[in-house]
Formats: sequence, C-alpha cells, structure tokens
Amino acid sequence: MSRPRRADALVAALLAEMREGVVRPGAKLPTESALAARHGVSRTVVREAITQLQAAGIVRTHQGRGSFVLAPPDSGEFLVEVGAGGPREAGELLEFRTAVEVEAAGLAARRRTPEQLAAIDAALAELTAAAADPGRVVDADYAFHLAVAHAAGNRHFPALLGSLGRGMLAIPHERLVASAERIALVHAEHAAVRAAIADADPPAAGAAMRTHLANSARRLRGR
Repeated sequence: MSRPRRADALVAALLAEMREGVVRPGAKLPTESALAARHGVSRTVVREAITQLQAAGIVRTHQGRGSFVLAPPDSGEFLVEVGAGGPREAGELLEFRTAVEVEAAGLAARRRTPEQLAAIDAALAELTAAAADPGRVVDADYAFHLAVAHAAGNRHFPALLGSLGRGMLAIPHERLVASAERIALVHAEHAAVRAAIADADPPAAGAAMRTHLANSARRLRGR
C-alpha cells in the first residue's frame, strides 16, 4: 500500500474511533510514535493523516502540546472522502462549487452590506495571518467563501455551503504546507474577489471567483 493510501486508512481508523466515542471532543490524540506503533505505519504517515484531520477542522495541533479533537466528525465531511477518492472527485466538487459560487459572488457585488463586506475582510485578513497553521488556513478560507455566500443576499447560498462544510475546499496536501509564493497567489485570488465585491462590480466579482476556482483545480492536478 502506498504512503498516501496508508494515510487515508489511518484517517478512516481515527474517524471511526471518534464516531464510536473512543476518542471524544477535547481529548488529546496519542503521540505520533504511539499512533505509528499501534497502527503499524511510519511517523510520516501519521503526520499526513493528522494534517488531513486538521484540514477537515476535526483536529487542532498546538505546538509542544499535541493534537486535540475539536468536534465529532461529520459523516458527510467531503475532505476526507476526497482524499480517499482522488483528484477526480475533488475536480467534480470544484465544478459544482463554480456553478454556485460564481453566481453568489456576482450577487454579493450587487447586494452586500457594509457589515457583510467587513466579514469578508476579516476572513481575508485571517487567511494571511494563519499561513503557517493548516487548521486556521482552512477555517479562514471557508469563512471567506461563506461570507461571500451570505453577502449574496439569498439564504440558500450559505445554507448550501454550510451543508458541504470545510471539506468543500478539497485542499491538496501540498497546499497545507505551501510555500510563501503559493500562499501569496491564493491570497491574491481571494483579494480580487473581495475588491470586485467592494467595487459593486458583479461581472468582475463572478470572473474573479471563476478564476480562483479554476486555479484551485489546476493546483489540485499539480499544475
């Protein structure tokens, strides 16, 4: 079994323990060495599995303290399923998001309130501040897209994104430990969406969101 598949298998095993109540919210996960010994994998595989759980918003790691379970995993969480299913499933999810979020961004440029723009700004600022923390990056990225959905002025947009959860981001493993250059590119794409919404320019907002999601698809394919 390849290392990525071992990591996916370990994620599935840890999720099963969480759902069964063996590991409860607030509990500290065993150390990397203990998990590696228990499941017969390397510490590298353990780190990759923990990174997936961080990205899904299920685990938060504190430097020097260890990794803690934040909440019971949602059986409908997309991120772990995408990790197991491969790029094709992630690509399909991005196509679906494009159909929804491009329209949401255009409507947000027409309808956003000052308070909603402030929420978009706060998420964008957090995305920059959280660059070194995978869990915070996912939270901020999701908060940005959810804030745009709320600004569209149609309750069905945030309801849909809320039902997908943070896993809708389908973030590839390499972006969780991205270079400064890659982080800057992702931030610039989000900033372009924000700027068009602030300028009340629906076509530009929709185009900026489409560009961001198309670039996300390319990054997912490793291009």
